[in-house]
Amino acid sequence: MRKIGRQVPFEELSEQEQKLLRAARKTMENAYNPYSGFYVGAAVLTTGGEIIPGANMENAAYGDSICAERIALGRANAMGYGNACEAIAVVARGRDSPTTEVTAPCGSCRQVIFEAACRSGFNEELEVIMATTNFGKILIAKIGDLLPLPFGPKDLDLAKEEAKNEKIKAAPSIS
Repeated sequence: MRKIGRQVPFEELSEQEQKLLRAARKTMENAYNPYSGFYVGAAVLTTGGEIIPGANMENAAYGDSICAERIALGRANAMGYGNACEAIAVVARGRDSPTTEVTAPCGSCRQVIFEAACRSGFNEELEVIMATTNFGKILIAKIGDLLPLPFGPKDLDLAKEEAKNEKIKAAPSIS
């Protein structure tokens, strides 16, 4: 198995990365998880330094549950930061116990993180910071490592469509 990411002690993280992890851990306690008892907090760091948190939210119709990462990214988008996501942190714990290994985003979250990374210009380089509940283990990985061979806007020729729309906007109007 190939090694993904790099382990970093909490003390060696930047002040901003430490704040991001603390926000994710604090928000984790707001999780709504009556079925699994698994608490997850996430926090998005914007290019302007804003930190936008989210917590997982379960539902009796299990497929309608939403992960913390997607809630945080959705909040960032709703607040106008959809094109300015620089990093995301994830912290989790069990119903009655802290985690002993980092919790990585699920496949759906990895896809949504990648889309946010593309929108923000970071593409495969956006950092995902994953930590155990007590920050005893911290792993920082690029979304491109967590989601190899990603499917994204380029696969749908979105860049070409955006360029075409910009030409249309720039064309003189006939009236």
